[in-house]
Amino acid sequence: MPLAKPQTGWASPKFTIDCLLASVSRHLEADGCVLEFSETGCTPTTPDQMVVGDFVKVQLWLEGEESFVDIRLAEVRHVRDHWIGLEVIQVSQHDRMKLKRFTETPAAMRIEEPAFLHHLLVRA
Repeated sequence: MPLAKPQTGWASPKFTIDCLLASVSRHLEADGCVLEFSETGCTPTTPDQMVVGDFVKVQLWLEGEESFVDIRLAEVRHVRDHWIGLEVIQVSQHDRMKLKRFTETPAAMRIEEPAFLHHLLVRA
């Protein structure tokens, strides 16, 4: 029986970004890697394989935490060199609160204004 062609819309993004939160300023910045899922498996890829409008999943690790923030759905807003700009669309309330608490700690705060939790900039 042939394998079904993988769905690549918002319901089942073909890209996952696995990253570690690196800095908090007006927006969140992370360092990580891009993984592309296909019917043959999962392979590392580069940001230039993504286009504006692609939907992705993000596993955002926070320093000192044992589990990642599971961003179930984000949309690619721009790709420049090794930087990917994302708009966070879907994240659980629990993970959103964990991220908010983390970004509000004195160690994370580098500016007086709060970070936008719905924008993420990833260097991959």
